[in-house]
Amino acid sequence: MDDRYNYDSGRDDKYCYPGTSVLKNKLNITEQAELTDIERQITMVRYFDLERQGVTGDFSLNHLCQIHRYLFSDLYDWAGKIRDVNIAKGTYFCFYPYIVDNFETVYRQLRKENYLLDIRDVSTMANRLAFFLGEINMIHPFREGNGRAQRMYLEQLCRFNGEFDLQFSHCTYEQMRDASIDAAVCQYGKMEEVLKQCLVDH
Repeated sequence: MDDRYNYDSGRDDKYCYPGTSVLKNKLNITEQAELTDIERQITMVRYFDLERQGVTGDFSLNHLCQIHRYLFSDLYDWAGKIRDVNIAKGTYFCFYPYIVDNFETVYRQLRKENYLLDIRDVSTMANRLAFFLGEINMIHPFREGNGRAQRMYLEQLCRFNGEFDLQFSHCTYEQMRDASIDAAVCQYGKMEEVLKQCLVDH
């Protein structure tokens, strides 16, 4: 399966080496396979570091940007910065001029629900997490690395609740991919089931 993004024409030269889809990076790696491998190694260490830190923000867009910056700043100058190209994978994600406003709408709903602090049962937590993950995924604020930043954001949201941990190792890439496809059209059932199997008692 081709897991790369497709971009609007003429705007991606800011992010990629000329004539390629390889992201410009601080290590000047120009081979996609090598960059993918190095990126995985670096972000895995960073991800584990963040897990040890607990909750690191207020769940605003700035919080998500801080997570992304922590995960990817060793590799990319644009880590933690909102993208300024439109991207698609099967369907278009949020057009970049509307990212901030759309995330604020989601964040307003999260605040209205008291950051999910009142939820004490797995089914309800999975239901609400599925909604918020689906919405944030469709916003896709960053040029790359959205999935990892989103997962850490949700892990921290669960820790803030105090009743649950979220362990994405309990689901497969294929399950999450299929759930995300459905969530793109506001069908959250698959995502809810995936998250239910990932939720464990704190």
